Amino acid sequence: MRDGLYRVHFRTPAGQGMGIVVLEKGKLRGGDAIMYYVGTFSVKKDAFTSELVAQRHNPNHGSVFGVDTVNLTLEGMVSGDTAETKGTAKEAPDVNFQATLTRLAD
Repeated sequence: MRDGLYRVHFRTPAGQGMGIVVLEKGKLRGGDAIMYYVGTFSVKKDAFTSELVAQRHNPNHGSVFGVDTVNLTLEGMVSGDTAETKGTAKEAPDVNFQATLTRLAD
């Protein structure tokens, strides 16, 4: 999985959405119309892991987690320029979270 600009499609039982993330030198930065995300990531062989904070910036819409700020742990598999991940948030441990990252550009 190369550094670059990625589309992220995420889903929980409460809803789904899409955003953009930049993966560069172990750092993850991105956002969507409701939340922004900052954190770290690593890829070892075909395994993707990430620790990030997602925080609501739009006061007019709620997050798919039901809280304004979450600390997420993601794990998944990489295939080419796509990563399929699953994760949990400390603040909403019963909410199943899935995200697919698909590379768009350098």
